[in-house]
Amino acid sequence: MPELPEVQTVLNGLEKALQGKTILSLECFYQGTVIIDPSLDFDPFPARPVSFVRRGKYMLIHLDSGISLIIHLRMTGKLVLDSTLPQADREILKHERARINLDQDCLLHFIDIRTFGKIVLCRTDNVPNYLPKLGLEPLSSEFTPQTLGQKLNARKAPIKTVLLDQSIVAGLGNIYVCELLYRAAICPMTAATELSQKQVRRIAAETVKVLTEAIALGGTSISDFRRIDDKTGEFQNYLKVYQKNTCPNGHKVKRIVQAGRATFYCPLCQKQQNQ
Repeated sequence: MPELPEVQTVLNGLEKALQGKTILSLECFYQGTVIIDPSLDFDPFPARPVSFVRRGKYMLIHLDSGISLIIHLRMTGKLVLDSTLPQADREILKHERARINLDQDCLLHFIDIRTFGKIVLCRTDNVPNYLPKLGLEPLSSEFTPQTLGQKLNARKAPIKTVLLDQSIVAGLGNIYVCELLYRAAICPMTAATELSQKQVRRIAAETVKVLTEAIALGGTSISDFRRIDDKTGEFQNYLKVYQKNTCPNGHKVKRIVQAGRATFYCPLCQKQQNQ
């Protein structure tokens, strides 16, 4: 599933591509991919985007018609910009579940092999009702060692599992939690409530660093993720432990399963007793 850096990369691409353009229509080719707010009793298109916001792994495109698009890529969803042919000549692509038609003979294909991705069309003031409970935004000013510590203080579950909880920190996923815990020298099995203040500070700092680096490199493409130009990201070339055999220090990386997810860590660099 695309995580925060991949979602932000796509959103940045959308903001650039849709600059000065008008959305003409939204088409759905697979039942359940597009969800329309029942209270929406008028055609919101044509409309121009006025702002682009990310909340966790969700992309919010607010339009000048008082309507918003909420896009969730889920596991295999991707948006691909197409400006090569007149719209009338473009056939529905394999695994294309929806399409956002733009003026200037441009469109966005929503391609999703697993069909879990969603596009919600709703009134802007109704957006919160279509989002789950989301926690701290790790690239915002609200994300500090103090606020993170407050979230972790009463959690007895392993820190790896807690950081994947979107109601604690929004946007983190399996790849980046493995990476940031390695950088912070924290064992993924350590109970969140047992972390020292020093360890929480390291986790907060490394979270910001690894996410910022990943965004700068266009995200991580290990399986399905693509930017809107259908090109891959580059951060997979800089991963230190995720799906690796050895860590940068030459130690053997161990793979375990936590809460149904694969965890990669170095038992020597991330000793549980380290404080």
